[in-house]
Amino acid sequence: MPSASALRGIASGLVETFVSRNNDVSGYWGIGQIQREIGGSPDAFVDLDLLHGKATPDGPIARELVAHYSVYLSASLAREGFSLSGITAAKVLIEFGAFGEVSSPDFSAIGNPFTCKVILANGSGKVLSAVRAGHSWPHNPERELCSKRAQ
Repeated sequence: MPSASALRGIASGLVETFVSRNNDVSGYWGIGQIQREIGGSPDAFVDLDLLHGKATPDGPIARELVAHYSVYLSASLAREGFSLSGITAAKVLIEFGAFGEVSSPDFSAIGNPFTCKVILANGSGKVLSAVRAGHSWPHNPERELCSKRAQ
């Protein structure tokens, strides 16, 4: 069973990777794409359940992110000497439209505020989380550059 410090580190790494501009789906930022997939609403909530492979709301981008980050989580646990069976919950929660209790990362940034929270729980019921905030617009390929990693 993963220790609290191991889970804390894994949750921090996962949230940092998830909000990173390197989190892309077909060359475009995953958070902007998920915001577009849910209708572009500046006030919406997304729940990605990495343990059970489900996304709410469901859609192709959300499913791709769930699949990718489920593998990421499994690999992160393996590097620490643990398996996915030692986890009882693994979620990425994205809230568009607010920073919640997290301070704004940069007031000069453009786009709508969002928070991304990763929650991990081990078999003993210990729940750890990591939260980051940022700004995003719904994906628009006419205004964005496509990453060369996608090709």
